[in-house]
Amino acid sequence: MAEKQLTLTFDLKPRAGEAIKPAELIQITGHHELTLNARRAITILWHSAHMQGIKEGRDYTVEIDDLKPDGHKGFEMVEEAVEALMRALIVIKLPDGKTRRVQFLGGNDMDDPDRPAGVMTYSFDKRLIDLLQKSTIWGKIAIPVLMSFTSKYAISLYENVAQLVNLDYKHSHKYTLEEFREMLGVPPEKYKTFGELNKHVIKPAVDEINALAPFGMTLQPLKQGKRVTEITIGWWQKDDEALKAAWEEIQRSRAGRRSRIMTIEHAPPVASPNRLARKARKRPTPKTS
Repeated sequence: MAEKQLTLTFDLKPRAGEAIKPAELIQITGHHELTLNARRAITILWHSAHMQGIKEGRDYTVEIDDLKPDGHKGFEMVEEAVEALMRALIVIKLPDGKTRRVQFLGGNDMDDPDRPAGVMTYSFDKRLIDLLQKSTIWGKIAIPVLMSFTSKYAISLYENVAQLVNLDYKHSHKYTLEEFREMLGVPPEKYKTFGELNKHVIKPAVDEINALAPFGMTLQPLKQGKRVTEITIGWWQKDDEALKAAWEEIQRSRAGRRSRIMTIEHAPPVASPNRLARKARKRPTPKTS
């Protein structure tokens, strides 16, 4: 029997409002210094290039307004994000044992900020293109959802779950606490206790994802003794009613969103394995005669 040929990310045709982002650009580390806008820009720049057709040595264009968060006119925010991405390194271990380091973003030209409908022309490092040509794992990133997030940690968590959510055989994934922090890009010196991490990073990110994304998720800390050492995340596809509510929230003003989404319960449609195990432990042991 012939082996099933894997689909390459490059060969997929993205739609205007949905990026097909390679796992190699999602599962990055060392991005704790990247701002909310810079993390968004990674996806927007990749998506725009993918729509135009990825080729080594090619220049791509994107409207500068596409890199601005809604309601903002500041050209400086785009410049800051672009310069941060030019400094950002993607470090990959190759199959032959070598280490490859590439900048996410290569040289670029930007129109005068006062020019209406300005355009940015940009390029990618040839070694990055060479790496991504072999990519067979991706996440589908909804651009309106991406641009609606107000937490940079929500973006990182959303994109990492987006590459897992369509798996038929898997509905949860476990990380060590350090792996989870690295995935989200939390600076090593910040939120050192789990209580701080949960309050300032995890809960706001999960709340935003559950309110805005096309899927829902739960997060369960696992302890060794009194210390949280692992995190299990679970996910499910939203039904039509929940999808409609998420889309309506995206269309609403960001003002007051935090208070609105904090009052909503987002329970999974089926009890998680952890919840079932806890219920089993609480059941009284049957008496034997």
